[in-house]
Amino acid sequence: MKTIEYQTWDINAADLPIFSDMLTYISEYIFQVTKEEGKILIDIEESKETEILQKIEQLRQYLSLDEVKSNREVSTKVLKDYTQSHPINQENVYRQLMESGSVIKMTDGAYAYTGLFLKVFRYFCRKIDAFGKQCFPNIQEMEESVLYPVEEYERGHYFESFPHHIMFQTTLKNDIELLDRFSKEGAGNPEFFSNQNMKRPKNVMRHAACVPIYPMLKDALIPEKEPRYFLISGKCFRNESGNICELMRLNEFYMKEYVCIGTLEQTLDMIAKARALWEEWIETFGLHATIETANDSFFANNYKKLKIFQILGDSKQEFRVLIPHSGAFCAVSSSNVHRTHFTKSYNIHNEHALCQSACFAFGIERLAYTLLAQKGLDVGKWDEATRREILGDEAS
Repeated sequence: MKTIEYQTWDINAADLPIFSDMLTYISEYIFQVTKEEGKILIDIEESKETEILQKIEQLRQYLSLDEVKSNREVSTKVLKDYTQSHPINQENVYRQLMESGSVIKMTDGAYAYTGLFLKVFRYFCRKIDAFGKQCFPNIQEMEESVLYPVEEYERGHYFESFPHHIMFQTTLKNDIELLDRFSKEGAGNPEFFSNQNMKRPKNVMRHAACVPIYPMLKDALIPEKEPRYFLISGKCFRNESGNICELMRLNEFYMKEYVCIGTLEQTLDMIAKARALWEEWIETFGLHATIETANDSFFANNYKKLKIFQILGDSKQEFRVLIPHSGAFCAVSSSNVHRTHFTKSYNIHNEHALCQSACFAFGIERLAYTLLAQKGLDVGKWDEATRREILGDEAS
């Protein structure tokens, strides 16, 4: 193994996060990526150095990092700043959660929860459910399946935007001799996982909670005066590769979303009402946080175009909360205006035109983790407002 030092001084600060995140996907011979001031350390297979450097340059071209910067360069911006508050806890809560057994690692990027973490996790689930039912008339609650057909992912254009995150579901082929050998030899023989022995995937493992709503409403007529609201929950899966980090970046996580399908005004109204929940949490918990414009982690060859569309159109905003022990901010929730991106693919319309859609997403692990990172695991040291909100009757 060899570590190469890649200088990043000439990369725009707004593009640096996606550049460093994408590095882990460009070659199977990159083992670890470590970000430092002005440079990135990349652990690689030494014999593949020339090939990897070529792929890094290809990544730069995809992201258009070598173009002369112009006045059209766009960056995210802070809309509301709540960084004046001082978190109670400064210690490494991730390490403490693991040591206490409240969070149990199953495999890379996947955990089991119990104890205090599970209690906080369930609080956020209850709060999001109650808020949605109170704010949005006749909201339809759904717990969605994990598996989702490949052809529907293609119809929704997810492969174009997020091929690096997609995780597939497949099985061994139906063959008695193959299955007999596998039962005896187990997974240690890589031959079992070759194209010759594995079925072509028919399903992906859903990467976002709202995905199944649109095919479910294919060709639907939604009256202009009767928008549809959904409260969707379920496990989601994203290949985070080498970007897995504590409980902030996971391969398996639980997501809740509010979805509105109606006119543009109705979708924007849903988002405006839902943002009140961010403000409530900031005030109740005294969170050190920001609300910012944002763009998704699009795949490299689509990044520049889609980033500009999102930021200039103000179509995505994130609620970001500080992790005190590392100084990093974690996006725990986001608002997303899709316009007709999904409704066009599925012909979801009202009496006069295509409907528009928007979603408001919550990462439950991230919410629970960031709250505990700022409050600590000693409930006795929490402020009264936090104890009362999280623990209810137990707080007394």
